[in-house]
Amino acid sequence: MDESPKHITERYLRAEWPEADLMFDLGKTREVCDRIFTLTTQTLTAKKERPLAIHVKGTNFQIQVWRALLRIPFGGYITYKGLAESIDQPTAARAVGTAVGRNPVGYLIPCHRVIRASGEFGGYRWGADKKWAIAGWEAGQLNKDRT
Repeated sequence: MDESPKHITERYLRAEWPEADLMFDLGKTREVCDRIFTLTTQTLTAKKERPLAIHVKGTNFQIQVWRALLRIPFGGYITYKGLAESIDQPTAARAVGTAVGRNPVGYLIPCHRVIRASGEFGGYRWGADKKWAIAGWEAGQLNKDRT
């Protein structure tokens, strides 16, 4: 069985959206990819563009947690407890961690910005190496825009 990221993603999408007609077309997604990964100081500070719309399935609690993740500034971090407090559920850090782990679109809903209270990065649904890479990329973008 092929375990490439493309096939893992396809398997996940087919399980979550069994009636969907899936297409892999880089030409049609290039504009969205460019919009996501081309950053400037302006896009980091003044969101003048229309927000990117995505459709995700989750419980009301998961959606609440995922919305809170969207409020974490680019390159910023928050602890699981801090995230729980941000949704007025201060004793729900473990449940928040579970919801963070169920995030179906890791980069767009930035669960990589959640760290342990100790300051450690901790786990990541798509692997710790990817979490470190994303964090490093964000830090590099912030530093590039400062120089």
